[in-house]
Amino acid sequence: MDDSLVDRTGSPSPSPPSKVTAAMTAKTVLRFALLGFASLPVLVVYQLVLYMGAVLVFGQFEPTGPKGQIISVLSLGLGTLTLAIAYLKYSDRDWSFVDLRVPTLRDVGWAVGGFVILLLGFIAITSLINVLGLSTAQHSTAQQAQQGDPALLLPLIPLSLLIIGPGEELLYRNVIQKSLYTHFSKVGAVAVASAIFALVHIPAYATGSGPAALASSLAVIFVLALVLGGVYARTENVLVPAFIHGAYNALAFASSYVDLTNNAVESAFVTLFALV
Repeated sequence: MDDSLVDRTGSPSPSPPSKVTAAMTAKTVLRFALLGFASLPVLVVYQLVLYMGAVLVFGQFEPTGPKGQIISVLSLGLGTLTLAIAYLKYSDRDWSFVDLRVPTLRDVGWAVGGFVILLLGFIAITSLINVLGLSTAQHSTAQQAQQGDPALLLPLIPLSLLIIGPGEELLYRNVIQKSLYTHFSKVGAVAVASAIFALVHIPAYATGSGPAALASSLAVIFVLALVLGGVYARTENVLVPAFIHGAYNALAFASSYVDLTNNAVESAFVTLFALV
């Protein structure tokens, strides 16, 4: 038996229902898409609350500066955790549904290998986009750093590993993708969850570059999400894709900061924050 269809205890993964209609499939996809998109308004609510609290403590400050970026990331972490808890309660599940355990040597191997595959995937899809003569949209955070203070990128480097990667992987891989296993094959669940993940990034990349550039950026995000989803399906340990995701973002932020501050080191990821 293909070990991608067996969980870490040796038991076969849940199979999709034998009689699945198009209406059932559409309803399932819509339900989990709504869960994914719910992260946007929840994030805004947390941002407002944390910003008002920070103003009381530190006084007025620029929302798009370093403090504002920290608040945005903290809001993402709180938002994804809130939605994950709400889903577990709504679906009558408990924390045993969360695939969180101390990484094994196999997990470490997948983490390192997955990170390399993610970088290669980024190079491959962006090279294809360039060959086709297309462009990508710039993430709003990258745009703010380019037009303002590059220092706002610095706190995002450690926060990528501590909050961004774990938060997004908990919701989009451990909750959404894993829940889809009961409706789709594992391959299908990875594809659907990756599509939802990419589409949720539309607001972040709708920065005025045009629909073609936005579509190209979403294609990049989708391909990279496939890698994260595939690694999670193989390891069934959310820490593994969380590390890969966080390390990739941290590298992107660091290399962009280096580029914007005119350091001699060349940045490979200056134009795109693919998974933020």
